[in-house]
Amino acid sequence: MKWGNCTWLWSVGAVLAALTWSACSSQPSLTKKDRSGAGSDYGATASTGGMFVPSKPKKSPTKLYAEANVKKSYIPKGRHGRKVTRRMNPRYITIHSTQNYSPSADAWRHSLALNNGKLRARKRRGGNRIGYLTWHYSVDQYRCVQHLPTNEQGEHADFDGPGNNYSIGIEMCENRGNSRRATLERTAKLTAWLMYKHNIPLRKVVPHYHWRRKGLAVEHKNCPHFLLDNGHPGAKWQAYLAKINKYHKSITGGTPVAAPRTTSSSVVKTVPRPSSSTSPTTSRSTASHTSQSLPKGVTRTSSKPKTVSTRSSSSSRSSSRYHTVKKGDTLYGLSRRYKTSVSAIQRANGMSGTMIGIGKKLKIPAS
Repeated sequence: MKWGNCTWLWSVGAVLAALTWSACSSQPSLTKKDRSGAGSDYGATASTGGMFVPSKPKKSPTKLYAEANVKKSYIPKGRHGRKVTRRMNPRYITIHSTQNYSPSADAWRHSLALNNGKLRARKRRGGNRIGYLTWHYSVDQYRCVQHLPTNEQGEHADFDGPGNNYSIGIEMCENRGNSRRATLERTAKLTAWLMYKHNIPLRKVVPHYHWRRKGLAVEHKNCPHFLLDNGHPGAKWQAYLAKINKYHKSITGGTPVAAPRTTSSSVVKTVPRPSSSTSPTTSRSTASHTSQSLPKGVTRTSSKPKTVSTRSSSSSRSSSRYHTVKKGDTLYGLSRRYKTSVSAIQRANGMSGTMIGIGKKLKIPAS
């Protein structure tokens, strides 16, 4: 009888050992619905506990530049729009539209006009500084033509303001027969490459509207008009920035991937051990004795300071900002000033349009 019991126990142990070995050595199969790493286009998720690092870029900056198809045709140095050159360290990229609908007004024809000094402007103090219009790139459905080096200032945005002094100007052609969709794609690729080359963040890619033209009746131009909503940056502009950002990420880093796991050999986990001289029973008896030895009417309080959460109070302060509208204020300007969006300000104030009156008190949502 005893021998039979031993034999039965030995058999059960062998089965359990076999199951354990099988479970430890097998690999889970990856299915189309798997989202744990190699089976997902979105990188590792649950299997890494949310540890991500940027993946390798999908394409090289050189390839993106080639896709933009940039052709250099500089305005002759010392002549016309380059009669006077001003050095520039670009901090912004300004996007325009030509509003020239002539069938022949493509990028090459604009280059020819700039090179021959045909695009004149009235030179005046506080206005145009050289008597010519100049910018850095013209883009149509087939190509980007470069007119100025990107380390030279142009005359395309706001006279002697930061738009001319610190931004690269890109004009999108609108000649009849030109594909606007292809032009927008090519401009987005060029902009993403310029961001990479000059380390310009996306928030400093702006429409011509962004720059204030002091002295003119309409200080903020409706440009590029087909990327603005009722003459102001809104949903269309944000969607275009997303397109630019997509191309920028393709050369700087794509979908996040799982970070390498730390092996157990590289981590030493120290677990504190209780003193051998102290047992749980001794600790309980000591605590009981201490509480009993206190004077009558005196109770023990915790020595740990109370922590008061300030999250709700700080969030309420940050979400209750207000701005009184002054002359020259726009929703777009306020959104950039307070690092929020036009739509967020509209929602916070129950607005459907972009018109704001002087003296109106606007609620500015938290950024």
